[in-house]
Amino acid sequence: MRVKSAFLLWFLMLIALALASGCSASKQPAAEQPLTTYHQPSPTPVKSEAVPAPQLTEAEAAVKRIFQDAAVIHPDYKTSFLSGDFNGDLSQDLAVVLKAVPDKLTEMNESPRWLLRDPRAPYNPIAPLRIKKDELLLAVIHGYGPKAWRDPEATQTFVLKNIVGTDLRVLDGKEFVKTNSGKKLPRTNGDLIGEKLRGAEGYLYYNAAGYSWYDPNTFKGGDTTAGVFHGKAMRR
Repeated sequence: MRVKSAFLLWFLMLIALALASGCSASKQPAAEQPLTTYHQPSPTPVKSEAVPAPQLTEAEAAVKRIFQDAAVIHPDYKTSFLSGDFNGDLSQDLAVVLKAVPDKLTEMNESPRWLLRDPRAPYNPIAPLRIKKDELLLAVIHGYGPKAWRDPEATQTFVLKNIVGTDLRVLDGKEFVKTNSGKKLPRTNGDLIGEKLRGAEGYLYYNAAGYSWYDPNTFKGGDTTAGVFHGKAMRR
């Protein structure tokens, strides 16, 4: 009996060792899998569409929309129209050198659908301005909607007197401020129109109330300085 009991005990121990060895083998950690890294694709830069330069037929259509047949693009002026964001609303505007049709002066002066201003003089609502025969005028048609100044709804217009000189060109507003850092500058909105007026270089700019004239040689600082070339801010 003792032999059988020892044999049975030995047999049970073998079974226990076999079971323990199998469990240990089954519990071995699985090999670690490499992490998969997902790279978010970089967004493709969206190129802003270049604004096409105004064509004569387009400028004529815009003038017709605003002035009907009371004014036309000046035929003898070299640079008669240009575009830029002159009032700083991120929409392109159109500046056009005009002349009133001689027999339409009454229509130009009576109940106009635009704002007539002189950027070189303080605005005086008591003595309204009038357009004269053969007078050079600069109309600025503000842009509206996705088509900017080309949009049929773009009708907000300033007509400016005594401001048409030579060598008209558009200057980027931010670049203008950067280039003239350290100088006394007016507070501008948007692009400027540079030109030579009566022999002096100056700049037409929008100051949140209307258009003003900046002469670097006479500007004293501030947008309320009265003077021949820089009057008080105009009211709409």
